[in-house]
Amino acid sequence: MNMLLIGLIIFFILLIVGAPIWLSLGLSGGILMFVFLDLPLEAIISQFLIATDKWILLAIPYFLLAGNLMTYMGTANKMIGFVNHLIGHLPGGMPAAAVITATIFGALSGSATATVVAVGSMMIPQMIQLGYSKENSMGVVASAGTLGQMIPPSIYMIIYASMVQIDVAQLFLAGIVPGLVIAALLIVTAIIVSVKDKTERKKRSSAQEIFKSFIVALPSLLMPVIVLGGIYSGVFTPTEAAAVSVVYVLIISFLFNRKEFTKKNIQKSLVNSMVTTTVIYLLLGGANMFSTALTYAHVPQQITEYVSQLTLPGWLIMLLILVLFLVFGMFLDAVPILYITIPILYPAVMALGYDPIHFGVLTIACMMISQITPPVGLSLFVVSGHFKEKLSVVIRGSMPYLGALLVATIILLYVPWLSTFLTK
Repeated sequence: MNMLLIGLIIFFILLIVGAPIWLSLGLSGGILMFVFLDLPLEAIISQFLIATDKWILLAIPYFLLAGNLMTYMGTANKMIGFVNHLIGHLPGGMPAAAVITATIFGALSGSATATVVAVGSMMIPQMIQLGYSKENSMGVVASAGTLGQMIPPSIYMIIYASMVQIDVAQLFLAGIVPGLVIAALLIVTAIIVSVKDKTERKKRSSAQEIFKSFIVALPSLLMPVIVLGGIYSGVFTPTEAAAVSVVYVLIISFLFNRKEFTKKNIQKSLVNSMVTTTVIYLLLGGANMFSTALTYAHVPQQITEYVSQLTLPGWLIMLLILVLFLVFGMFLDAVPILYITIPILYPAVMALGYDPIHFGVLTIACMMISQITPPVGLSLFVVSGHFKEKLSVVIRGSMPYLGALLVATIILLYVPWLSTFLTK
């Protein structure tokens, strides 16, 4: 336990002096292994590389690239247009449409950032033009963007599954119902919050317009069917599915979006995907050094032993663990949270008798919340930076939806079959 405390102190000191998160994690873990555990330097450095040397993690850059291609090639806009035609005219219809669109796009890209940019670029200007407040328009997009982490395929699910050695396809399957439950709660919240906005009702689309927009969007809507269907039918693995998604987006963009199918847009997609992948892999490497140091120091075993001696009921201990996730989410991004906490807490949670799939879904739900939790929620900064609006405006708009995500997480904790019945 002393090693954990020392490691966290070193980590936060490095953060305070301005070191990047991945470097802070790597250095603090390296210092623990070199000074306190007397490990050779080669073994310490190798832990940085081991973290990324997993076949399943190769899916991350492919899913990111698929999401960026859909954004830059205009494929996502057709899907957004269909949802707008379908429900945009209803009271609170535009924010609700933003949530539904983010749910679908999350099933295409697995990336919260790509979802926020793609959905927000088209939906936020329209919502503001129709009279929805800036706070609500930006808050709903920032919050709905997090659905990409629960709706499969999810980058965080890939990372979690690789850490605890479970079948990522099973975790993908487990995320479908919780993702839809969370989406439903966000839609209800969007409708309630929109009551106070003096909005101009969007003109109702005719059946012909809805059908036409559906046909135009159909190639995009088929992508999750092909990707997830291919995984669960055994045609290809999740990693192969990620590569298939890139090829599929390129094909439909070439066939149906020839105007946007340009060298410049492909370059933008590649560069954005490479930058994001590099950041994620650096975080994976640095965080693995930190978690490995704690493992060598037997911190997970000590935590498990301590938890097993508590007289508290299992559900209360689990609730406290989720609160710990949320506290970490106020200061750290999801990837370092996963690598710091999972190696320590996972054995203790298994000792309590929880299903690893259920715990994975709960963990991802908390990571979703961390995306819109001030002061460092990534989705908040993406919306604020991309749409050039004050961060305080985005934070205020996200608060009702943050409440909805908290309620959803409590529901998932106490109704575990929502997470497990599809896998069984």
